[in-house]
Amino acid sequence: MARFLLLIATFVLLLPAVAEAKTIKIYVLRGEALTSVKRQAADGPEAAVKVLLQGIPAAERKKGYGSAIPNGVTLTSVETDDEKAEVTLSNNFAAADVSYLARVAQVVYTVTGADSDIEEVEIRGRTFTRADFAPPEEYAAPKPPTKKPAAPREPEAVQTKLAQLGYLPDDAVTGKWDYRSQQAVLAFQSWENLERDGIVGEMTRERLDAAGRPLASNRTGTGKKVEIHRGQSVVLLIEAGRVVRVVHTSTGIGNNSTDMGTPTGSFKVTRKVQEGAWSVPFKMFMDRAVYWGVGLAIYGASDVPAGPASYGGARIPMPESQVVYDFVEVGTPVRVI
Repeated sequence: MARFLLLIATFVLLLPAVAEAKTIKIYVLRGEALTSVKRQAADGPEAAVKVLLQGIPAAERKKGYGSAIPNGVTLTSVETDDEKAEVTLSNNFAAADVSYLARVAQVVYTVTGADSDIEEVEIRGRTFTRADFAPPEEYAAPKPPTKKPAAPREPEAVQTKLAQLGYLPDDAVTGKWDYRSQQAVLAFQSWENLERDGIVGEMTRERLDAAGRPLASNRTGTGKKVEIHRGQSVVLLIEAGRVVRVVHTSTGIGNNSTDMGTPTGSFKVTRKVQEGAWSVPFKMFMDRAVYWGVGLAIYGASDVPAGPASYGGARIPMPESQVVYDFVEVGTPVRVI
């Protein structure tokens, strides 16, 4: 018996040492901003990257966490030299879409967080540091265009009609024609399938006189919901089945594509950021961002053109961003059509 126990002990001593797992941070996305989550892994950047590539559990996805790294990406090697690490990943890491810099940022922050001596990370021949993705020290809200739009005849009468139909709030009826009024006209023209020029010409004025308030696709229920109509370039705010506001939007230029499109489907608001929402891939602040998915948000922008121009989200005029922000709560249903 003693001899048997001695053999077991010898066998255990000959086994290769198993790296002890510890709590580490990997960097993922929440909206378009980087944030860290905790994982268990062995020490060092290689182990951390392997954990990063495992993806996001369902429980975290429900809270709005996600990753820009495509499924199936594998790690080839991590080679370190003093303050620099060279990370080699499978070719599908470099899928050509607008989220590429976001996934690079995830790797850079994860590697530098796993080894405090590493300051630079080389990926596909380019060297990055954390500073390449960090927001400015001070928040600067986007600014709307300063050029005044051409005013129609009797601007107050036009504003009054737009407010009656839900395209403007009552306090925007001032008689002074401004950017907000022009954006309301664009929303009206989009919904009514008119030429989208933001100008109240004869056809737009005639349609205003005869139009009714837009109807939601889903007019059931008692609570609040949001509909994003890509073809009509509008966001509808709906309460108890009735459209309470219509907001002009510019959605993704790729329609349903996975790289630049705004995908259709049913979602829920996962997060709200009043100010300082930083987009890692586009290096810009988004005003009052309302996230309904990873990298997908309704947000105030300085430019909301008549057609699709965003990269997956839904731009809205900054004067309307506070309206949308105040209307929704985390959990509010969002349907993209």
